[in-house]
Amino acid sequence: MHYKLVSIALGLTISGSAAAITFSNVTFQAPPLSDGATFNTSGNSISFFVPSAIVGDPVDPLRAGVLTIEYDVFTAAPAYAAQVGVNLGVALAGSGMVSFLEQVYEINSLGNEIGGPIGTASHTFNPGGATNWNGTITFDRQVERFRAKKFFELSAVDTVDFDLAAIGLVNQNVQVVPEPATLAALGIGVTALLRRKRKN
Repeated sequence: MHYKLVSIALGLTISGSAAAITFSNVTFQAPPLSDGATFNTSGNSISFFVPSAIVGDPVDPLRAGVLTIEYDVFTAAPAYAAQVGVNLGVALAGSGMVSFLEQVYEINSLGNEIGGPIGTASHTFNPGGATNWNGTITFDRQVERFRAKKFFELSAVDTVDFDLAAIGLVNQNVQVVPEPATLAALGIGVTALLRRKRKN
C-alpha cells in the first residue's frame, strides 16, 4: 500500500510539472522562406508550419536560402526543463539538401541569454537520403527558462534533373523534471513511509 502511495505521488508530481510550459516570443526569419509561417502549441509541444520554405525549380531563380526560427520557454516551478526532442521532415529532389542546426541558451527573467549554449543539435539531409530525422537535445543543466534557435540552410543548385529542397515538418517537445527540492522532499517522504512500514 505504501509503495502504491509513493508511486502515485511521484506520478502526480511529474505529470503536473509536465503541463507547466509557456511558449513565447516566437519569431521566423528571413523572407521569402519565412513568408506565411505560423505555429501552434499543445501541452509541452510546439509545431511550426513554413509553407514558403522551399528552394529550387518550383521557385526558380531562388536556389538557396536560410530560415531561422526562435522561441522562448518558461517552465513554472516546481518544474525544470532538462531536454527537448526534435522531429524534422523535409522534401528533397535532385540536388536538394537541407542543413539543420539548433542551439539552446538559458535566459533570465528579462529574456537575456546567460552564457553560451547549454545544448546543441545538428543534422544534414543529403540528396537521396532519409527525409525524416528525430533527435534529442540534452541540456548541460536543468533550467527554468531557455531560448531555442533553429537554423535551416536550404540549397538546390540547378541541374538537368528536377531540383528541390523544402521543409515539411518542424516539431519540438520540451521534457521537464521536478526541481531538486521537490525530488529531495519526495525522497524524505519515501524514506519515512518505508520506516513506518517496517515498524508496522
